[in-house]
This record gives sequence, structure tokens and C-alpha cells, in this order.
Amino acid sequence: MKKVILLLHVKRWVPLLIIMLFSSILTGTASAGTSKKLPDPDWTFFVPEEHSYMSDSNVRITDQALHFMSIDNQMFNLDKKTGKLLSKTSYTAGSNMSFNFFGTYAQTAPNGTVYILTPVKNRSGIEKQRLTAYHANGKVLWTKYFDEKIRSMSGVSVMPNGNLFIYLETASERVTSYRYSPEGKFLGKNNWDASIYNGFVNGLLQTINSTSKTSSRMKFYDFNMRQQFQYNFDFKEGVFSGFGSDGLLHFQKNLDNNVTSFTAKTTSGKVIWSRKINDVSYYQDSTTSVAVSKRVFSNGFTGIRSNGSFFMIDRKGVMQTVPASAQTYQTAGDGTVMLVEDSKISIYQTTASASVQIKLLHTVDITELSSSDPMFVYEGGGIVYVMTDNSKISRLNLNKLPKST
Repeated sequence: MKKVILLLHVKRWVPLLIIMLFSSILTGTASAGTSKKLPDPDWTFFVPEEHSYMSDSNVRITDQALHFMSIDNQMFNLDKKTGKLLSKTSYTAGSNMSFNFFGTYAQTAPNGTVYILTPVKNRSGIEKQRLTAYHANGKVLWTKYFDEKIRSMSGVSVMPNGNLFIYLETASERVTSYRYSPEGKFLGKNNWDASIYNGFVNGLLQTINSTSKTSSRMKFYDFNMRQQFQYNFDFKEGVFSGFGSDGLLHFQKNLDNNVTSFTAKTTSGKVIWSRKINDVSYYQDSTTSVAVSKRVFSNGFTGIRSNGSFFMIDRKGVMQTVPASAQTYQTAGDGTVMLVEDSKISIYQTTASASVQIKLLHTVDITELSSSDPMFVYEGGGIVYVMTDNSKISRLNLNKLPKST
């Protein structure tokens, strides 16, 4: 009888021990790099203008500097290690254009040089496009003017070899482009019987021609203006999202019941993967990292669903999901991702293969900032910039978080 009782006790204890061990493992994983207290900022800078905002659209981070565009068209260039103001530039001076975002009209090079394309009028009232190169210290390095009369689209982009590509739409499916070295040396001019919308994206230039009411022809060129491939796009495929950093063509199509279909194809049109996902609220279809570097996030296709969960699809179409209540997220060239939730920010490490699980690196509670309307920008490597009270920018190094015991 004693043997039976002992055996019953053993059977009861085994599952309890397993549960205790499993709970210990989970607790250890979740607590790594977590803190209830924000780390002290490395520095804080006060933007003189009121009612500013900060996002991944109006901030770029280069080798030595943080470049921030305010809502009144002032560019603040800060030493990213110390927060010291290097310069303040009125980048639209003399122009009737107003914008405060990087991309079409403003680009940065890794060394901190900023290139701004704006329309200006001469004394005769004739409008010309002006390209200005600024040093991070605010000094104008050089200026170029273009005589073409713009129909609607114009822009500047940095090519993979570091040279500049300026595109000016002069008529429907007519574009004139110029190439310059970073020092302002003229390198060439091309005329295109096609449309150009974004310049160079993920290493290639895309041109578009309408071939019918329901189709178009897309051609892709390298920085030597040599065609790499052509793709004939049928609108039945949905929406062309872009040429990804993974070297694939990405498409998305909205289906019934809040279902979105995502498809990745080779440049020859072969389907590599296709996924249907419910309730997608946001996804990244091109490189959006604020850090200006040749290293870009290329581990997979990413997005968040309406419930805030983060998902990533690797190059083979295998999807991983991170349960969360994320409102936004940002990726970095080192493969890390920042999720921003109501009460915390978390940094995860991803890899190019879904066979390796996404790993939590840092989590920090941000409830103490809730009353100051915080806005976050992620550089990568655990470095986060936060704007509070619409005027105060601080640099946080999450690698300095105290380890939980």
C-alpha cells in the first residue's frame, strides 16, 4: 500500500516539476535585457521651434550626425554621439516649396552630406530646379541649376556607387536625368521615354511605361544606366510594391474579408512565395531605415496586423509572428527591429531564415513618457532617439539597460 501511495505522489510531482522548469525558462528569456526604468539619455537637445514632430520620414542618421527636419523647413544637424548642434540650415530658402521629409527632394550620404532639390525663380521669374549640397556643418559645398520646365515630378537619389541621380519630368513619360559625383562633377545626361517616380531603390532604377489600360512595362537599370531586366506587369496581379532588398519583386492584393495577399517573384516572374494574411494594418515594401548605410534590412518582408502582432516572411515564404500590441515598428540594417507599443518599446533580432526564431534583445517600459507625447526613431544596435514634448530630442542606448536578476 505504501508503494502505491509513493507512486501516486511521484506522478503528481513530475508534471509540477515540468511546469516549474518551463516557467523558469520563460521568465529567464523574457527578463534578458528588460528594465522598468528608462536608461539615462546620452544627451538631450532642445529644438527651438514649438510643435515639432519626429519620425522615420524626417530623420536620417549618418556616420557622425543626426539630421532632423523641423516643420518650419529648418534642418538641424547634430553630432549623434554628443548631441552638439553642428549647424542649422534653411534648406528651402529662396524657394516656394515647403517640405520636411527625406526622400524625393532630400537625400543624405553616409558621410553626412545632404543634397536638397528645390524649385527657385530667377530675376526674370523663370522657375528652375536647384540642387544644393550641404556639409553637415551647414556650409554649401556646391549648387547646380537645371533649365528644364518640370511637368510634375522631380527628385534626387543617391546611387549605389555614391554618385547622384537627378530626374526631371518634362512631359508625360518623358524624363531628363543628370548624374553628378559627390563633389559636383558632371558625369552624364540621359533622356528617357518613360516615367520615373522614385529614382534608385535597393540598388536599381525603375522606369515605367503604360502599355494598355490594364498593364505596364517596367525596366530596371544599374548605376551605369545598363538595363538589368524587364517585367511586364498586369494589373490583375494587384499592386506592385517594389523591388525588395532581397532581390525579389513584391506584389500585394486586397482580397475579401480584410485579407491581403502578398507575393514575391524573381525578376523573370517565377513565384517564390505567396501568403494570405488577415487584418494587415501596415507593412514595409521598401527600405525605410533611418540609418544611411550600405547595410539595409534584408532578412524578410515585414508588417504588423491590426492586433499589433509583428510578422516577418523570409525568402522561402516561411512566416514568423511575434505577439505584441505594436502601433508602429522600424527596421535597421543590422537585422534588428523596434516595436513601439503603448507602454513599452522592444528590440528584436531577426535572421534571414525563419528556422532561427526571432529573439527578444531589449524591452523597456515607457509609461513615464506617456504624458509627453513620445515619438521614437531607431538607428539600430539598440540606439533609440525619442522626442518628447514636441521639442526635446534624447538619445537612449538600450545596451546600457540594467540586467534583471
